[in-house]
Amino acid sequence: MAAPPKEFLRKIKPFSFLSEKELDYLVANLDVEAYEKGEVVFKKGKHSKYVYVVFQGSVGLYDDDTLIDVVTRGEIFGIISAITGNPLSLTAIAMEDLICYEIKKDAFNEIFEKNPKFSAFFTTFINKRFRSFTNLVRETEGTLQEEIYLMSVEKLIRKDPVVCSRDTVVEDAAKTMINNRVGSIVVVENGKPVGVLTDSDLKKVLVYGDKKDPVERHMVSPAIYIDSEKPVFEAYLTLLNKGINHLIVVNKDSKAIGVITSKDILSQLEPASSLISLYRGIQKASSIEELKSYLSGVRKAVAALALKGFHFYELSRMITSVYDSAVHRVLVMTEKEFDLPDYVWIHMGSSGRKEQIIATDQDNMIIYDGDKKEVLEFAKRVNDRLDEIGIPKCTANYMASNPKWNLTIDEWKDNFKRWFNALTGENIRYLSVFLDLRPIHGDTSLYTELLEFIKDNITSQAIRFLALDATTIEPPIGIFGIKGLDKGLDIKKFGIYPIANGVRVLALENGIVKITNTKERIERLSEISAIGDRKDDLLEAYEFLQELRLRHQSISFSAGFEGDNIIKIDEIDKIESFVLREALKIVSSFQKFIKGRYKVYGL
Repeated sequence: MAAPPKEFLRKIKPFSFLSEKELDYLVANLDVEAYEKGEVVFKKGKHSKYVYVVFQGSVGLYDDDTLIDVVTRGEIFGIISAITGNPLSLTAIAMEDLICYEIKKDAFNEIFEKNPKFSAFFTTFINKRFRSFTNLVRETEGTLQEEIYLMSVEKLIRKDPVVCSRDTVVEDAAKTMINNRVGSIVVVENGKPVGVLTDSDLKKVLVYGDKKDPVERHMVSPAIYIDSEKPVFEAYLTLLNKGINHLIVVNKDSKAIGVITSKDILSQLEPASSLISLYRGIQKASSIEELKSYLSGVRKAVAALALKGFHFYELSRMITSVYDSAVHRVLVMTEKEFDLPDYVWIHMGSSGRKEQIIATDQDNMIIYDGDKKEVLEFAKRVNDRLDEIGIPKCTANYMASNPKWNLTIDEWKDNFKRWFNALTGENIRYLSVFLDLRPIHGDTSLYTELLEFIKDNITSQAIRFLALDATTIEPPIGIFGIKGLDKGLDIKKFGIYPIANGVRVLALENGIVKITNTKERIERLSEISAIGDRKDDLLEAYEFLQELRLRHQSISFSAGFEGDNIIKIDEIDKIESFVLREALKIVSSFQKFIKGRYKVYGL
């Protein structure tokens, strides 16, 4: 051997962070092993006893028969299992004659916990600077559910689409559908879908129409379709949001290649079927009692999906769709009981950002144009009914039933003008709440008018004070880890809010007022080069923090408790605690960027 283990390890960056004493300790707990080409180093599913360093040769890492990665001289493998204690997720096989330094995992973990630089390097190494943490966690807890909703829509297609032209008569279209045993026929023009006729449409024609009519007269148009390479889960969301049962699949040339139905997707996404059933029930509900019955099952369904491994970004969109539908139904039912001027019902806060999870409450306001008449009483009744069906009232009273938040368009403009120019602590707090506006029901032109006013009148000083507010509360990161994690960390206060608030500031500076979702804001800011190379770090950190919070609340709810935002060290495994620290470092770095950009150091 050209160099003894100590000298070899010293030249590999993570081990160069060790003191002589620490390095000697690892070498004393190290074995040197040789493997012939084709020999198994370790097998998937077993528990690792070592962390492996390649001295000579190369190792193939396999998932069953699929080669996932190749490890060569000076590279390290087997780390995740050694740190977490979970079974090995891959099989390692020597691709040529191999010599490995095998460090006993207990000794490795002892140094890992004691040396912050060493552990930080491995956390970064394992997660490739955080990008693939989600995949790493799911190596050991991956589910069929995840594989299904990430697979492409194309894999659900069972046969070529049955098609016809615009001028095909309904009778002929019906015969074609019967002969092909399908529930829909795609109406095409030059191979591209322009509409669809389903069996339910046919029934209406047979009862109320003329079977000699051209299908163009009765088809659903424009055609709703999805790209064949999109994931199944996106197709599910499209069906959910559009309230349809048939979805056309197109290729890269926008030509129809198949049709999938809600049944096709639900057969694959069985755990989500309860939520989609609740959603449809909410859409059809005709009474407050019915809505209450449906909403009572939503949190349970969401908790189950969260514990099945659904991502925060997708799950929050689902939750938003369900709650929006419930609020819309209450508004439609209630407005019939009042004589109302033109108005729009607006959501703020997490609902305004489309980031609701299990523990959600009301954050709403009204903009109206005309005589106040019965608007306040209407809002009180709506807030009461929302509370009755299971969407609790806001404890801070940010609700349309509060006269302060039930105003004409001109009064709202006066509010924002005052807040922009009198930057008290209270007004900054109001801006943080009311700058995440999203219309739910009503005359959206009032919402658009207010947004334009905000865009034209926000001051640079207001943006600067919002930047200061976004950087005041810093993550509790110390040299030896996260301070106070043993007692509990408020992940919303120290992780989620700083990112959401900082991103909002940058969006406002760049005139982005209509986009409120944090992920979408980050993506838009990246497109206009407003956040440098921070996009991926921020997206991954934000998702990880939200998913920890979502899982925590799901577990609490499943155990019969109300969810909070306090994460304790005994809830997360070792690797998650280190990645949490990395996520909070990203938060801290982002806050420094905000401070520097808006010159709010020391204020």
